[in-house]
Amino acid sequence: MFWVFFSLISTYGSENHPIAHKYLTHGTVLELIWTITPALILMFVAFPSFRLLYLMDEVISPTLTIKVIGHQWYWSYEYSDFLTDSGESIDFDSYMLPESDLELGQFRLLDVDNKLFIPVDSNIRLIVTGSDVLHSFAVPSLGLKLDCVPGRLNQVSFIAERSGTFYGLIEQWP
Repeated sequence: MFWVFFSLISTYGSENHPIAHKYLTHGTVLELIWTITPALILMFVAFPSFRLLYLMDEVISPTLTIKVIGHQWYWSYEYSDFLTDSGESIDFDSYMLPESDLELGQFRLLDVDNKLFIPVDSNIRLIVTGSDVLHSFAVPSLGLKLDCVPGRLNQVSFIAERSGTFYGLIEQWP
């Protein structure tokens, strides 16, 4: 490529063909217009977008941080802000209840043996990840949906404005 470029410059240079540079400025104004106009439009759109992204970044310190780990058939939760008497953080696994263990009023494929409890009117941060396959942690009534990817941490902050039982959706992709 360097040889082709150098041979074109040396063959068709201004010393050999002085008339070639006479029409070099043809259409310069038009080319400047269609180059600068899109650049100005992009800057006009980009600066408000950067401002909005900066304002959407949440810097509120959470009241409670919960680490959620998606496993192939269950979820693990860890309350890292609280410690037991032995100095370890509180963690537990949550399995879906089999149909044979369901009681009256419990929902099939929604109720679990160990529920995740969160306080009302508190800023809560969830840090989610997957241990084996891709998962999706979703609680639609709280407006939450996060992908749990092995080796990657995703986080979301939210505030539960009312008390109650919120059911989530479990998806996994092997």
